Amino acid sequence: MAKEFFEIHSSMTNTIEGSSVVIDVNTERICPNMTNAEFRKVFADAQAEAVAKIGVRLKALNAWHTSEKDRVFQWFGRNDESMREHLLNGLGRVLEVVREFGPENVVRSDSEGDKATGCLPNPRGRDAEAAHVCAPDTATHTIAISLGFCTMRPRSGGGDSRVSTIIHEATHFLDTMATEDPKYGIVPMLKTWGRADPELAIKNADSVAGYCVYSD
Repeated sequence: MAKEFFEIHSSMTNTIEGSSVVIDVNTERICPNMTNAEFRKVFADAQAEAVAKIGVRLKALNAWHTSEKDRVFQWFGRNDESMREHLLNGLGRVLEVVREFGPENVVRSDSEGDKATGCLPNPRGRDAEAAHVCAPDTATHTIAISLGFCTMRPRSGGGDSRVSTIIHEATHFLDTMATEDPKYGIVPMLKTWGRADPELAIKNADSVAGYCVYSD
């Protein structure tokens, strides 16, 4: 465990180890290629864009013009009223969770904070993912960051990114959309797959994330 000195009060910064105001903190990096301060900025930028992307889709779903009906059909093979209501309600809950992600519930994969959620490790392995959540963890909505997130592109209108990852993970919680992962990867073929099996697509995290971030 690393140690560091930091400001205790605006008028006092502790610099003497062993004094009564030394506090030990765990400074292990969430991402090995950046400091935790840099990571917080990277995550906050992606989080803000994820909020904006979800907001755009909610606005379009409320307006329900032909262009949005077409977009919903492209991704999910259905654009009836029940599909619209499902997306409106689900993405509304996802938006609340994404907005609330903060330092206390954004943790490193396999950290104590990650293990505290009570879920078993992903069978795909930590090296094959960007992040994960424990779907039943509706109390803390903890998101665990894996190595893939650290090096992936910040944003993309045609594929996986940090922005899409945050949306993807937030849809998994049981109190948002309870999505699963029958099909990984935001690629053009994902829309074709979704149109062929609407019931599976609406439960697929990357389909929902793709619907939010993909550029027409």
